[in-house]
Amino acid sequence: MSAPSPITASTGDNVSTITVTVRDAFGNAVGGATVTLSATGTGNTLTPSGTTDADGHMIGTLSSTVAGTKTITATVGSVTIDNKPSVTVDPATAAQLVFTTQPADVQGGSLAPVVVSARDQFGNAATGFGGNVSMAIGNDPTMLGAHLGGTTLVAAIAGVATFSDLTIDQLGLGYTLRATADGMTAESEPFTVLTLTVP
Repeated sequence: MSAPSPITASTGDNVSTITVTVRDAFGNAVGGATVTLSATGTGNTLTPSGTTDADGHMIGTLSSTVAGTKTITATVGSVTIDNKPSVTVDPATAAQLVFTTQPADVQGGSLAPVVVSARDQFGNAATGFGGNVSMAIGNDPTMLGAHLGGTTLVAAIAGVATFSDLTIDQLGLGYTLRATADGMTAESEPFTVLTLTVP
């Protein structure tokens, strides 16, 4: 049994073609045999079964919306074929940003590290994304024009951007942060700046 690898996560636009060859004990091709396929993991669309042709071949396809390694198993009657190839499903291109570490309530004006990650349209970590992620104040509860200090532009590494030195210079209840990159935007959960550091 053979299967090419890798493919990209999709709803069927990218498929792996799986070829199962059935032979008898003497190495002769067996036509008309029913082959049942299964795959590990979730989000899979897999040809469930088929019948071998005169050359003993049954061809199926696999696509998946969930990235990861999928192991293919073929069964002919009560016999499971020992060869179990794996298909690697890579994430699709980045389509959304998410705050994977939300901003916490702030003591002293300095935020704990905030992490933003890129995801593809199916929610897989878009590890191929290496663009710049920009951070700004989303909701400013002060109406005084609070300033977000620190490093506000970070290049993502394997789809992850970490903002480790952000600061806010005004007290306030209900701040949010807004991350943007390549047309993608994400808003954080609300947080509060409780105290400020006095120079």
